[in-house]
Amino acid sequence: MQHIIVIVVVAVAYAVLAGVSELVASSPSDSWTVWLASGVVLGLLLALRRSRWAAVLAGGFIGAAGFALHLGSGILEAIGYGAIEVIAAGGAALIVSRLTELPMRLDSARELATLIVAGALPVALLGALLATAWHIAAAGGNSVATFRVWAIANFIGTLLVAPVLITWTQFRPRRSGGMPMPAFAGGAVACALFLGSMWLLFDARVEERFGGSVGESLTYVPIVFMALLALLWGTRGATLAAFVGALIAIVNTAQGEGPFAGVEGFLGEAELEVEGYALAIALTGLLIATLEASQRVAMRAARDWQTRFEATIGAHRLLAYEWDPVSGALAVTGDSLQLVGVPPARLRTLADWLAVVAPDERERVSNGFDGRVAGSGNADTLTYLLRGPGGSLLTATDEARAIRDHDGELHRVVGIVRISATTNPEASA
Repeated sequence: MQHIIVIVVVAVAYAVLAGVSELVASSPSDSWTVWLASGVVLGLLLALRRSRWAAVLAGGFIGAAGFALHLGSGILEAIGYGAIEVIAAGGAALIVSRLTELPMRLDSARELATLIVAGALPVALLGALLATAWHIAAAGGNSVATFRVWAIANFIGTLLVAPVLITWTQFRPRRSGGMPMPAFAGGAVACALFLGSMWLLFDARVEERFGGSVGESLTYVPIVFMALLALLWGTRGATLAAFVGALIAIVNTAQGEGPFAGVEGFLGEAELEVEGYALAIALTGLLIATLEASQRVAMRAARDWQTRFEATIGAHRLLAYEWDPVSGALAVTGDSLQLVGVPPARLRTLADWLAVVAPDERERVSNGFDGRVAGSGNADTLTYLLRGPGGSLLTATDEARAIRDHDGELHRVVGIVRISATTNPEASA
C-alpha cells in the first residue's frame, strides 16, 4: 500500500510541475525552456530509502508518459519519454549513491556539490542525449538546439526542485528543540523581504516601474535577503523560498514582465536567462545554509564529546588539564569545586594550581612541571598532596605528557589528575 501511495504522489507531483512548465515555457527547438518535473524524481530518489526507489521510478514513468499523452503524443512516443525519465534519474541516483550516503540530508557542502555534479548534471546530460536521439529517430530536427535547451532547462529545473524535496521529505514536527522564536521571526522577515523584492522586480515591466537601468541594478537585492534567510531558516527555508521566488520570476518573465523579458543573453532565451538568475539565488542560499548546517553539526558533535568526557572523568574523580608553559595559562576540565574546593574558573594559571598543593610539596611539584617542559613527550607521573575542601589532605596522582609540534617546539602539556583521600598518616596528623 505504501508503494502505491508513493507512485501516486510522484506521478501527481510530476504532472503538476510539468503543467506549470507547460504554462510558462517556450519551445524553440522541440524542447522546453522551462522544465521542473525532473527534479521530483531525482529529489525523491535521493531523499528516500532504496526500498522506495522502484515506486519513485514507476511514478516518474507514469507521470512522464501520461503528460506526453496529454500533449498529444502517441503511445510509443509517450513510453519513450517515460523511459528517458527513468533512465536519467535512476542513473544519476546510482552515481550519487556511490559518492555519498543516502538518504541525502544536504547538511554539508560536499553533499551539495555531489547533488550538482553527480545528480543534476547527469540527469540533464543523459536526458538531453536520449531525447535528442529520440527526436532524430522520430522526426529529425535541430539536434544541437534540442540538446542544448533540454540540458540547460533540466539542469536548472532539477536544482530548483530536488533540494526542496530532499530537505522537506525528512521534516518531522517536534514539540520542543526546534527553531528558536527569534530565528523564526527574523527568518520570516527575511523571507517576506526576499519574496517582496522578487515580486517588485518581476511583476511589471522595468521601464514602467523603474527609470533607466535601476531595475537591472536591483536584481542583486534579493540575493542579500536570501543570504539572511538561509542563515536563519537553514536549508528547508532557503530551498522553499528560492523555489517560490523562482516561480515568481519565471511566470512574470513569460508574461513579458521583469528585467529579463525580451533578453537574449548568454543562455539565449528569456526563460533560460531568468532561470539561471533564479538558480544563482537558490545556490547562494543553499550554500550558505549547508555551510551553517555543517558548522552546527560540528558544534553539536563537539558538545556531545565534551559531555561524555566530563561525565567520564567526573565519575572517576578525575581532573583533566592543559598547560601552556609559554603563557602559564592553565585550562582545567572537571568538577574541581567538589574535588579540591576551587572552581575551574579560579584555576587559570599554574600558580593557581600550585596554591592548592600542600605547602611543603609546592617546590617539588613546580620542578616536576618544569621538567615536563624539557621532556621529549614521554608520559611521566607525579604524586603529591593537595589541600581539599575544609582543609583536608588529598592525594593527587598527576600523569602528563608534553605535546610537541612537527618542528619539535613544545605546544602544550596535557595531563590527567586522579584525586583520592590521603593514606599518609603523617600528612593527616
